Amino acid sequence: MRRTSRRKRPPSSFPAVVCRPVVVLPSNVLTREDLANAAKAHLGSKFPHLRRLLAIISNSGVERRYLVQSLADTLRPKGLGARNDLFIREVLQLGKQAALEALEAADLSPQDVDLIITTSCTGIMIPSLCAYLLPGLGFRADTKRLPITELGCAAGAVALSRAREFCQAYPGANVLIVATELCSLTFQPGDASFQALVGAVLFGDGAAACVVRGAECPGFSLETNDSFLFPDSLKYMGFDVRDSGLHLLLDKGIPEAVERQISPVFNRFLEDNGVQPRDIDFFCLHPGGRRILLEIERVFDLEPEQAASSWECLAEVGNLSSASIFVVLKNLFERHRPSAGDTGFLAAFGPGFSAEMCLGRWADK
Repeated sequence: MRRTSRRKRPPSSFPAVVCRPVVVLPSNVLTREDLANAAKAHLGSKFPHLRRLLAIISNSGVERRYLVQSLADTLRPKGLGARNDLFIREVLQLGKQAALEALEAADLSPQDVDLIITTSCTGIMIPSLCAYLLPGLGFRADTKRLPITELGCAAGAVALSRAREFCQAYPGANVLIVATELCSLTFQPGDASFQALVGAVLFGDGAAACVVRGAECPGFSLETNDSFLFPDSLKYMGFDVRDSGLHLLLDKGIPEAVERQISPVFNRFLEDNGVQPRDIDFFCLHPGGRRILLEIERVFDLEPEQAASSWECLAEVGNLSSASIFVVLKNLFERHRPSAGDTGFLAAFGPGFSAEMCLGRWADK
């Protein structure tokens, strides 16, 4: 990979601390066994790739997911308008609940928030969710808003980067991030392409939220961040918009591209910030899929428990697109809490094809 000259950026001297995230999930549960049975019934025994698909379901690392509709309703064809109406209704409910719980976790009120960042790529809301949150939950009318809609799975990490930069520009500020993804609404019952079926194996529904505080407090203190766009990768991931809704584009070359390019991208980011892989004490990695997590473990020579928070996210809720990184962070806070001063590395991938990365330290005031 060709390296261009760039100036090293010192870590921010202003705090930007990620408080404990919250996760809100719909009530419909889909287990791995449910999915295998549904695949057999929906595709039929004569489907040429059924055996291969069942093997993927078995080896995906996903044990269960949550859906905004019952499985029967998810399998019924719907047009774009009906899907989006359902998206708006469910996002308003899940997003508001997540926002309130995140503020409570950070011991703040809506009046304390200076910026709201919302992320989603599985439906369209204009006005955006953050516009509904302001009057509905009592935020100040001058609260700044930043909806992020087209960065896919990377959007949660990008939101954390923008929150860190906002706290650097406005010391003492508080940023609320709300990620709502209803990936099942992009499932197309009539699309039997393998990329669509693999997406149906991995992705789930849910909302997550957290506060980034520009103050010294317990949590993950973000110090620097960076982005990288992989060359010749625009076709790797995205959505094709049709009358029936969003059709997932998921190129089979993604794992190979990650395997080939992830090491120099990560190592360059660490080197630019004076950090060696061996200096990283904990990892917050978006669980894009089993192969991607395994490759990151290989690059960093990780023990299985070092990426446990990501594997648990994949197993327990699947890939929640932009919300996943907050599920992983929640697992770190509650199950694998680092020690004060530990160095942490956060990364996620999304359409573009791109990587978003953050470095920081665990604060335990």
